[in-house]
Amino acid sequence: MVLFQIAIGVVSALILWGFIELTYRTMLWVIGLTVLVSLIIPGAFLFLSGILLVFIGMLATLGILFLIGAFRK
Repeated sequence: MVLFQIAIGVVSALILWGFIELTYRTMLWVIGLTVLVSLIIPGAFLFLSGILLVFIGMLATLGILFLIGAFRK
């Protein structure tokens, strides 16, 4: 039973690490595209930064819900 719990922990850690890595790469691409578009269209920076702020807020909420769900019995 203990080995099963360790295996589940390792698998869930790998899945979580993959999600964090994907999210980090996506955020870097979004920030890069925001800077690029803001150089082309000057007024677009405020619009895109607002969308980026909403995206970060949604990820933070998802992270908090994940932590609450992980420690809930």
